[in-house]
Amino acid sequence: MVAAPAFEFRTVPEELLGIAAAAGRWLASRGFSVTPEQGETAYPFTPTLYGARKQTSAIVEVDDKVYLDNMREWVAFARSRTSDTRVWCAIGEDASHSARTDARLKRLGVGLLLISEGKADEVIAARDLAVNLELPSIDGLSPQLQGILGPVYEHFDRSEWRECFEEACHALEDAARNHLWEGVDAGRIVVLAKNGRPESLTKAKIETMTMGALSLRFERIVKQSRADRIVGDALKEIRPYRNRVVHHKTKSSTEEALRREVGSKLWLIFGALKEIDAAP
Repeated sequence: MVAAPAFEFRTVPEELLGIAAAAGRWLASRGFSVTPEQGETAYPFTPTLYGARKQTSAIVEVDDKVYLDNMREWVAFARSRTSDTRVWCAIGEDASHSARTDARLKRLGVGLLLISEGKADEVIAARDLAVNLELPSIDGLSPQLQGILGPVYEHFDRSEWRECFEEACHALEDAARNHLWEGVDAGRIVVLAKNGRPESLTKAKIETMTMGALSLRFERIVKQSRADRIVGDALKEIRPYRNRVVHHKTKSSTEEALRREVGSKLWLIFGALKEIDAAP
């Protein structure tokens, strides 16, 4: 059995030491290398706990209640960062906090750890505050798109923006395959092969196509419709980022590129799906 990490604190009040230790163990159990009270010149305050895990930094403030002004300072700091930065407030289960306070933490993207009997429970998930990402309202989508994109919004609500992007890519691929086959089956879409002759496409063949193969077929459609062109362009633009997520997920260059582009690429995917949804 692996021994639980022990932490020493210099500035934490005695009555909060158990809460701080439990929060540190929770952070360590999530794969973070944890340092108590690590001060940096750029920090607005010295955090109770600092955690590092690959490209992700974690800040945990342990208090007797939720101090929203302090949390806003940490959020402002985290949003200035270029790598995944998450902030939690850790309090005891008997500490004062209201539903209104919890809602404000959620809007800020700050996580909440409730400590009870030496164990931490994450009741509000912390978001990656350094990534600038908003999605269109799901209420404005058609019922069909809501069904397709529901898992994307679930990842977004859990602050899993990388998984959110991957899920959206899968949704675009599936919708593009269906759109291509429906056009071929109806006789509307004719795709030229490399030799310039019409390519024989079956549903089974289309179902096995990668995003790159799909993108190529959309480029070769004779007499493209508006939806054909938009979907083909989206596949071509999205493909390099999707490949990076799938094949080079742990590389810092992948992280940096996705962090810059994920917002615009998700909106591009949504726009292409709307075109498919509206196509006759």
